[in-house]
Amino acid sequence: MIEKCRNSKIFALTITLIIYLLAFVVSYFIYKVLPIENILLKFLIVDVLATIIVYLGSMIFNNSSIYDPYWSLAPMVMTPLFLVEVQNTNSDVVIINFYTIAMIIIVEIWGIRLTINCLLRWKNLQHQDWRYIKIKNKHPKIWPLISLFGIHLLPTLVVFMAMLPIFSYFNAFINGVTLNATWIICVIVGILAIIIEMIADIQMDNFKKDPQNDGKICRRGLWKNSRHPNYFGEIMFWFSMFLFAISVQEAMWVLIFSPLIVFLLFVVISIPMMEKRQIENKPDYARYKKETNMLLPIWPPANETKEKDSNHK
Repeated sequence: MIEKCRNSKIFALTITLIIYLLAFVVSYFIYKVLPIENILLKFLIVDVLATIIVYLGSMIFNNSSIYDPYWSLAPMVMTPLFLVEVQNTNSDVVIINFYTIAMIIIVEIWGIRLTINCLLRWKNLQHQDWRYIKIKNKHPKIWPLISLFGIHLLPTLVVFMAMLPIFSYFNAFINGVTLNATWIICVIVGILAIIIEMIADIQMDNFKKDPQNDGKICRRGLWKNSRHPNYFGEIMFWFSMFLFAISVQEAMWVLIFSPLIVFLLFVVISIPMMEKRQIENKPDYARYKKETNMLLPIWPPANETKEKDSNHK
C-alpha cells in the first residue's frame, strides 16, 4: 500500500500541497507575532522558516524534490504580500497602483508557468532530481545537512536576494516616483524572458516525448544555438526585476548583485553539473558544447562561425 502511494502522482501532489500549506500558515502566523518593525527582515525570517518546514517534509518522505516548486512559489506569495504590507504601513500614500500591480502580474505569470512546468515533470515520490540522488549517494552520512543548507536554504536565500529589486521598487513609491519610457522596456524584457523560457521548455518536452530521440541531443529551435535557453530566460527574468528598480530610482544600480547571484548559481553550480552528466551519457555532447553558446540562443559562438566559413571556402 505504501509503495503504491509513493508511485502515485496524485498522492505526491497532495502531500506537497499539505506541506506547503502548513509552511504558509505557520510562517504567516509567525510573521504576525514577530516583534520586528522591519518588513524586509520579517519576510526573510519567515521565508527561511517556511523553507525549513518544507525541508522537514522532504526528509519525512525522503524526497528533496518536494522543495523544487519553492523557487517559483515563494516569489508568487511574497511579492503581493509585501506590497500589501508596505501599503498598510504607509496608508497616507497610494502604493497599490497600475505600476506596482503590473509587476505583480508579471511575477505571477512567471511563477504559475514555472510551477506548473515543474509539477508536470514530477512523476511521484519515487522520482527525485538526479543531482540530489548523486549527492546523497556520494555523501550519505552528511546528506541531511547538505540537503538543508545546499538544496533548500541556499536557493531560498538566492531567490530572496534576487527579489530585493522588487521590494525596492515597491518601497520607492512611498516617496513618489516619476516613471519614464524605461518602464516599458522593463515590461518588455520581463515578458520576453517568460516567453523564451516557456518556448525552450516546450521544445525540450516535445523532443523528449519522441522515443526516437532517446540518447540524442536536442538541436531544435532555441536549443540550436544555446545549450540552456531555459536558464537564459530565467536569468533574463530576474534581470528585468532589477531594471524595474532602476526605472524608479537610478541609485538602485547597487542591486545589480541580485540578478548576478542567480546568474552565478546557474553558471557555477547547475550548468556544470548538468553538462558533466551529458558528456558522460551522450558522446556527441562535447561537439554540441563546442558549437553552441552556454546561454545566448540568438547566434552560434563566433569561433564556430569562423570555422564553418573556413570549411565552406
